[in-house]
Amino acid sequence: MKKKDTFIVIILGIITIAVIGFGFRYRQNKQAELMGTNSHSEINQSDNFDTRKNEQTEKKRANFLSAFDENRESNTVGDFLQYVNYAKGNSKIAFYGEAADQETWTVNTVHQLKNENGLPELETHYLSTLDSEVLTERLSELTEINPDVVFFHTPMPLYNYISWTEDGPVEKDNITDIISTYAEIKHALPNSLVVLVTPFPQAADPESEEEESWHQVDIDALLVRAEEYAIPVFNLHNEMMEYVTLNEMAIADLYENEELADVSQEVAKDIFLNVIKTTKVDTSTAFIIDGEPKKVEIEIESESSLESVEEVIEESEPVEIEEEWSEEETEVEVWVPTPPAPPSENTGGATESSTISSSSESTSSASSSSSAVSSENVQSTEPVDEVESSSINEAPE
Repeated sequence: MKKKDTFIVIILGIITIAVIGFGFRYRQNKQAELMGTNSHSEINQSDNFDTRKNEQTEKKRANFLSAFDENRESNTVGDFLQYVNYAKGNSKIAFYGEAADQETWTVNTVHQLKNENGLPELETHYLSTLDSEVLTERLSELTEINPDVVFFHTPMPLYNYISWTEDGPVEKDNITDIISTYAEIKHALPNSLVVLVTPFPQAADPESEEEESWHQVDIDALLVRAEEYAIPVFNLHNEMMEYVTLNEMAIADLYENEELADVSQEVAKDIFLNVIKTTKVDTSTAFIIDGEPKKVEIEIESESSLESVEEVIEESEPVEIEEEWSEEETEVEVWVPTPPAPPSENTGGATESSTISSSSESTSSASSSSSAVSSENVQSTEPVDEVESSSINEAPE
């Protein structure tokens, strides 16, 4: 009986261990299946997230491009750079003209623009013409870069001054040169958005009681010409003057050793970044995804030179002299000599004297007139010669 009980206990123990082992293995398999399912679910969720993100980005891109194209004639330069970035995958800008390469305020502006507008791939180029003889000297380099936006830093405009040449005084101004350079840049880069950037104020007007820029009249003249040709302008000059007036400063306080002071550099950066983001310009003349940009037509009148006094005299003298001698010709033609008096003892002498006087007047008139007048005077004196001859023949009687 004891052996039988022992055998039963052993059998039950084996069964128990088998059940426990089977249960353990079943649990492990289930856990593996659950882990595999969770991993697959996580992968699917990740894929769905990336898909949704891409769809949202594409939708945002399409909405932005559509809205921009609908209002191309009034958009900011910042939005235009974003438009180009969506279309091409990157964008390029160039600082060209009368500004030093990589000035602090321009470099800081670009750095902040990249971060705030989501343009990490923005390329920046600097082409200063401060050491160039003409504003277009580095135009070929600019064309090779082919930037999407060109900030054309103009020289300080000089309006209505007179220079002297070999041909005499010539009235001109460098505003015409600025507009002409803009036209050449735009012609070389038809897909680029070219913006005029005025210089900061440099000196105060000594004749003004208030703090006013010495070049304010010149800046205003440039703005008028730019508006005439529908040229976009960033007027940093007037923006900085507002800052000077608001803070009751002097223009000289902006500079240190003839360069913008550190505080002025920061102000310049804020001003420039603000106009890039807020000033609306016509972008229809620049890059467009579907189609061609609107053509820019700028016809500049040729500079007129002033005529010198000597040239005026040379052109007018012959006309005046010709008309004057024309009157004398009329007088000679209608002149009728007085008939000689009856013969007497003194008649011959008087007639001779009168005749000689008339002959000398005719000779003097003929020597100072034209050839036509001379021939007529000679013909008119022939009767006088006959009288003189007869008078001389009668004198002996």
